[in-house]
Amino acid sequence: MTKSGTKSSASSATRKKHARKATKDAPPTDAPSLPKERKPKGKDKGKNKEPPRKKVYIPPVKPQPVQQDPIDALGLAQRLPAELLVVLRALNKKDTMTKNKAVEEFRTVWIDRTHPSVTEDDAHQDTEAYARLEALELSLPVWMHHAPALFLHPSRRLRALALSAHADILRVEQLRVQMLFYLREMASAEQVECILGSWCMATRDAERQVAQVAQRSWDAHISLDADSDTTTSAVEKEEKRLVLDGAQRAALLVFVQRALLDPLALHAYLNPVQVPVEVVVQRTIRGKPVPTPAVAAQTRRTDSELSARVKGENEEESEADRKARLRIGALGALQGILDARSQGPGRKSLEDLLDILSDARLWSSLHHAQTCPFADIESFGYAQPGVRSYAWALLWTLLENWRDEMASFVPILSVAVLRSSFVEPSVQVRGTMWRPWLKFLKDYPRAWEIDATFELHKTNEGDSDEEGDGSDAEEERTDQPASGYTVKDGRSPAFADFLQFLELGCGGSPLQGYPAILVILSSIPSSILLHSDSDIPASAFFSSFWAAVDGRALSALDRAAKSAAFLEALFECTTFVVRCIRSTRDDAGDSVYGKDAEKTLVCAQYTRVWEESTSKRLRVEEGLAGELVAKSLVRLNEIDAGLFDAAWDALVSGIKVHSFPADTPNTQLVFSLLKASCAAFVEGSHPRSVTDSLFQKIMEGVLSYSRGALLSHTQDEGNQRKLDVLLDMIDTFGDNLFVGIGQAEALDATMFEHANKILSVSPRLLTTYLSRRADQTVTLELWRALIGSLPSQPIYTTLPSLLDAAEQRILPDHLKPIGQEFDGSISAMFSDAMGSTNPEALPLLIRVIRCSGYFVTVESFDTLFQQVVATFGEELSRILHGEAEEAATLDVLVDVIAVCLENRPGLALQESFALSLIPDIFALAFLLPKALPVSDFSVAQEIWTSWLASAPVGLQKPVGAAISARLHDAIFHTSILVSPLDILHAATESGVHKLAGSDDMLPTNRYLDDLLCNLRLEPATPSLAILHPLVPPPSSFDVAEGPDCEADQQGLGVYARGVMALLYSFSGNRDLARANLWALRHFLALAMYAEELLEVPALPNPAFSRTAAKDILQDIVVKAQQLTAYLLTAAATDDSWHVNAVTSLLSGKPSSLDGLAAFIVDLIRLAQDEDDSLQTRILYIVLQHVLRDASGEESDQWLLLARRLERGSPETSLAIVLCITKSGSEPPRLDRYRNELAAGTLGIPASKANSDGLLLLRRLAAIAPDPDSDVVFLPQLRAVNFVKAYHDVFFHLVPILQNVPGSHWDFMFDLIENNLENASFEDDATLTILWRTVRLVQVIQDQALYNKALRAEWKQRETTVLTFLRDIVASEPKSAPTSTPRAVCREAVLSIVQNLPPSLMDHTTLSKMSHLLFDPSTNVQKMAYELLREASHKRTEYLVIEAGVDTESIVKPLLPLELVSLLRRSLDIVDIEEDPSSKTFGSLLCWMIALDLYTNASMKVKSGYSEHLQELGLVTTHLIPLVLNLLQLYEGVSKAVKLDMWSIDQFYVESYDPDHPLSIRLFAAHVYYRALLTISSLVRSWLVDCKDKNLFTAVTNYTATHFSPVIIDTELTYLKSSEGLEELNAENLTVKVASVVNEVTAAYIIDDQQLELTLKIPNDWPLQRIIVKDSKRIGVPENRWRGWLLGVQQIVWSQNGRIVDAISLFKKNVSLHFEGQTECAICYSIISLSDSSLPQKPCKTCKNRFHATCLYKWFKSSHSPSCPLCRSEIM
Repeated sequence: MTKSGTKSSASSATRKKHARKATKDAPPTDAPSLPKERKPKGKDKGKNKEPPRKKVYIPPVKPQPVQQDPIDALGLAQRLPAELLVVLRALNKKDTMTKNKAVEEFRTVWIDRTHPSVTEDDAHQDTEAYARLEALELSLPVWMHHAPALFLHPSRRLRALALSAHADILRVEQLRVQMLFYLREMASAEQVECILGSWCMATRDAERQVAQVAQRSWDAHISLDADSDTTTSAVEKEEKRLVLDGAQRAALLVFVQRALLDPLALHAYLNPVQVPVEVVVQRTIRGKPVPTPAVAAQTRRTDSELSARVKGENEEESEADRKARLRIGALGALQGILDARSQGPGRKSLEDLLDILSDARLWSSLHHAQTCPFADIESFGYAQPGVRSYAWALLWTLLENWRDEMASFVPILSVAVLRSSFVEPSVQVRGTMWRPWLKFLKDYPRAWEIDATFELHKTNEGDSDEEGDGSDAEEERTDQPASGYTVKDGRSPAFADFLQFLELGCGGSPLQGYPAILVILSSIPSSILLHSDSDIPASAFFSSFWAAVDGRALSALDRAAKSAAFLEALFECTTFVVRCIRSTRDDAGDSVYGKDAEKTLVCAQYTRVWEESTSKRLRVEEGLAGELVAKSLVRLNEIDAGLFDAAWDALVSGIKVHSFPADTPNTQLVFSLLKASCAAFVEGSHPRSVTDSLFQKIMEGVLSYSRGALLSHTQDEGNQRKLDVLLDMIDTFGDNLFVGIGQAEALDATMFEHANKILSVSPRLLTTYLSRRADQTVTLELWRALIGSLPSQPIYTTLPSLLDAAEQRILPDHLKPIGQEFDGSISAMFSDAMGSTNPEALPLLIRVIRCSGYFVTVESFDTLFQQVVATFGEELSRILHGEAEEAATLDVLVDVIAVCLENRPGLALQESFALSLIPDIFALAFLLPKALPVSDFSVAQEIWTSWLASAPVGLQKPVGAAISARLHDAIFHTSILVSPLDILHAATESGVHKLAGSDDMLPTNRYLDDLLCNLRLEPATPSLAILHPLVPPPSSFDVAEGPDCEADQQGLGVYARGVMALLYSFSGNRDLARANLWALRHFLALAMYAEELLEVPALPNPAFSRTAAKDILQDIVVKAQQLTAYLLTAAATDDSWHVNAVTSLLSGKPSSLDGLAAFIVDLIRLAQDEDDSLQTRILYIVLQHVLRDASGEESDQWLLLARRLERGSPETSLAIVLCITKSGSEPPRLDRYRNELAAGTLGIPASKANSDGLLLLRRLAAIAPDPDSDVVFLPQLRAVNFVKAYHDVFFHLVPILQNVPGSHWDFMFDLIENNLENASFEDDATLTILWRTVRLVQVIQDQALYNKALRAEWKQRETTVLTFLRDIVASEPKSAPTSTPRAVCREAVLSIVQNLPPSLMDHTTLSKMSHLLFDPSTNVQKMAYELLREASHKRTEYLVIEAGVDTESIVKPLLPLELVSLLRRSLDIVDIEEDPSSKTFGSLLCWMIALDLYTNASMKVKSGYSEHLQELGLVTTHLIPLVLNLLQLYEGVSKAVKLDMWSIDQFYVESYDPDHPLSIRLFAAHVYYRALLTISSLVRSWLVDCKDKNLFTAVTNYTATHFSPVIIDTELTYLKSSEGLEELNAENLTVKVASVVNEVTAAYIIDDQQLELTLKIPNDWPLQRIIVKDSKRIGVPENRWRGWLLGVQQIVWSQNGRIVDAISLFKKNVSLHFEGQTECAICYSIISLSDSSLPQKPCKTCKNRFHATCLYKWFKSSHSPSCPLCRSEIM
């Protein structure tokens, strides 16, 4: 209460509200109301103003206490399980996520685990489930307390979870009974209202999934009416459903009404804000209270901050969205209630809903604007299309089911519907609005009159506070705005909205709106509709109607459809308005409207329609427009003929018949109108007669018009338009034009006379005439005349139009040629297409073929096809044999063939065509793609597939035979571009191998034998004897010379192609190989030729050219070996075949054997007849396999055969004997045979030494046993005598004679020295002798290790022999080609030379032998590296000594020039894995040797090497690019080689595998590691100069990850090792290594004081420099100390020194300093950084001493021999 004498601080509006409430029941007073005093305005406002009155604080009304949680109110906390209590407590939290988790756990952990069938009878079966069920029963009040807020929560997920949990609860019988009992008996009215209301609103939730869950549970357990529930008994009703009584239904409606009218208040009621109470302990100082910061901050907190904080708790939903969501639910719930009530039995009534439905605020949900025109509130539908959609749906429900009960609220609905529908902007809402809106207007046509009389009375307008500007005044409205209906002048405001609706093209929805305009018009009273300010009735309506065209409201997408809807609606409305006018005039007389008012209206509208249509502003398709006009004319004629005449006259005046068609802009519309009119008007009627008259005039004008254009000699747009008019007329009317005889003759004559010109200027006119003219005789005659004239016209411009008509099926089918009129044109197009002279030729020709029935006869078509097939075969042959480079002509031909077969598929099934065409199609589809993979051959493949599927078996057999013959010829043609392997693949891929006769494509044995006989059968060079023991001596054959054999692109000769086809075919079909064992001989022959080319690629080969790829040759060898092993193993028969075969051979009779035995007998007989090297080597390979497991007796039989063949076939006999020896079976005759041969050699005279003697020695060498075996070759005495006579078999005799002294050893060593002296790697003729001599030396070395006497003999000759071998290796071959025998021989020599004694190696060895690192053989490279590594140590040792004694700096330590030239070789390798040579490996080995030179080198020598590398730029231009390429760092760190599992600090060169791509990359990583360890300054210099940021980052990260940790560990480990400690050994020096932080500290102690130097190693060292820090400096001048630090820095920074070198320098400087040694005045260091010397060069004037190297640099840079300090002459 306020104090007396004071004024309340409440606003004026608040005071007036309370005053009205107080006087509401008081009697009226007679006191007159005084006028209110006016307030001063403007400048007088502040004058005479009374002082402000004091305000008294009025405490606000205390908020209602928050409803207490049932957990506390019912004391459930002690009775519920703790886990469930936590869940239920979480429901009271504000955080949405917490509530989500709580509801989900409540459902899954508690509800879902409760069995619905559990009762008290069977509870003992599941005690846990029963306990859970009992707990849930106790918690039901808690759930019902939170359910309303959860059902309407802003979170969609939480609403879905809560409703699902609610449904799950109702599925459990005991819980359902308890819940329904709770709602009937226990819940308060407010609780029932909230639960039922929120549940019902959830059934119409905006989210469909949420609504479905709620709807199912609501329908299953809630019944709105007791009569509608058909449950059998009352008990079941109580247990299963809740039937709402009157109070509950009223509570439900109250909740829905609250949600509609004030959703925010409802939300606040369901989710009350709990204001936290903070307990603050008052702080006092000396008894006085002091405000704490929290209290101070709280006192400054404003209400806006509190509201903002509360609002932030629901950030996911704004207030507008919350209101919309709740109103959507309320509207939906109201609709659901109405639907349910309408379906129930009994009388239907809306008495309890009238308060809601009559409320204007409810229907404000229909309006989109903020200000509602029919209620003094903000529209509920403002900015909420969802609310408006649900409101229209509610209206539809009322109209469908409650039309008779709507009388009381129809007035407010009329205003709401009319004021909202026409201005609705949302397309979504309009989709829902059309049905209820139109039905309402149809059912309640008085709505327009009600709207016209409606006026909104605004009530409760607040007065402003008389105290000033009203800043604290708050206007308050009553809950229900007052509206009244009063009569007022003017039309309905909704009609104005309707006119605006029309002006906007039906509100932007013309397709949906215009069809409904007539329905709307039918509901508008005539007084409103026909009201006009002009003489024409309804002028406002039609002006607004046409405003949509003027305002381009129909100019968006689907303009034609929108315009059509507009035009149709206009005609319907015109007819309707005309009827209204006539009806009004009939009722009121002529005084209202004149007699011609409707005619005037019709004339105006049809005139406007014609104008807009012809100007294309109203874009309606002409045919449709004509139909619409014709239909409207019919309707007008039905009303009054005068109206028809008015409309017809308006149209005719627009057509301008007298000047038609010259002045008519849209002739097509005229024709369409006439056609539609003729169809619509009844024959003989007045409209039809005027139509026919107009048609006759127009046709005469058009014919005259077009003849003038055709007779004109110029062709312009005007003449073209004239012909287009005739085209439109023919196209529109069709054959109706020819009904009259005169009309038909005139038009036919025009077309015949000017056919050619029409074809050139307007071909569509001609094709339209041909298609629309029904007389076949006339059109066929015209067509043949036209075809005959085409060759004389430009065909590429005239023919396409005819083809267009033919393809579009415009031309009739009866148009056929009669002869060969068009054949010449087709030939010309074909020639142009083949010659590519005209790009339009091929497409045009294809189109002609597709439509050939119109242009050529069947005979002509067959002739054309034959010509195309013949040309196709010729062109294909030229391309396959490389005579033509491009396949463009083939593309033309195959496209033409494909179109021909598409047009006539039966051609390919004719044998004459199939035998010539299909093999070529097969070659194009499957062979040529192997040679030209870039071209597209899909068309040919489709033709082949189609033919194979459709051809009969009888046709497939001859075609398959023809293809097989074609493939057989292709295999042996070297000029063809396709390899044999590709030919086999083509046969397999195409399926031709399945056709009959397809096996004939493989070569036969006779054919291959004939080819093999014409080849060279001797080896290419005698040096092959190093690899193959059966190669005859050089005297028996000549070295291969001459050009390469005729070969294909892959280097395969004729024989190679044929055998290769067999080889690959049999490799895939082993059964076929076993059936054709004869092919094995050819496989081995081809493999020998391939091996020969691999071994001596520089010499000509009879089966391959020297350009043959290495991988192809290797593949041939491997496959031949595999097939040989398989066939000789799988083809073995019984064990007696050896004896049978030998017996057959010895008898000389024809063999009756089969299988392997027969094959070997034939092979031996062939070798016996030919006795050449090739046949004997083939026999040797075969017998090696078959005699491997032969017994001694069987071998003895073979030896008997060999001896029988000695004279007639010595080479064949030699091959058999060698196989027996290699088998190791040692038959009895073999030992005797050796002795006989050894004895027989002594009796051969000198004249037969080169013939019989050489052959006998070859036999003796062939039967010599393995040196490692226990078999004795010859007795010692016979061996001594044999050695004195022959030396070719010394290799086998050395083990026998090792214990026998005598002159034979001198003879043997003299022979060795002589052979070595005359041998050379360049001369192929000496390679065999050199190889055998080296083998002899190897045997002697091996035997000398264990034999003292032989060792003594060897020591006397060792130096000489090794010197010869060293010189042979050192000699670099100038022009020797690549050769495997040469590589084998070099490997044998290096196996001896790599272990040279130190006396035979000097500092020049590296220079002489460095070329071995680039030898083609990888094994030679490996052995050369081991040799050159020792040579590099020798060179470094020599340079260290020379530099150490050099006091004048004359010696310059440089890399060998030979090594530098190798390092300079650039490798242009894009992909290292594809490098076919060993150049990459050789380059890395060269860098390894260069880095090995740094080993044990002095600082001066290291500096010289580094300066040399830097001057040449080898590191930056060669090493780094090579390493980065191999490690793939140019592609980024992600694609670089992974080194995590590899030890990069070690690499064993002898383990390098050239066939493994990772091996070379790991070797590159090791070289990079060595470079970082040895020449880090040069690598660092490259990194500094790197401009590529990505590459810089990649190299830095890669090095820091994989290399820096290893290098740092290596350095620190060496410092802690015994070698490092020994190198730094000093009495006063202490070195501390901190491996964890990568620091090294050197401390030098002097008189208990120490000088400390610290070196900090960065993590990416050596790419980043080591940090040198002076920890302690005592007793040393600063300049001298800095000089020492500078020296240490130079050691580890620029001179590639190690940390131990830097500490050693520091140690020497410190020790010599305290010993009194003077430092150099130039470098301020006692020890020279370059050569570790002392300053010994004094200046005679200033007495200062300098290092010699420092003085040299000073003289060189200053160009003067003066002292750097005193400038006096030193020299």
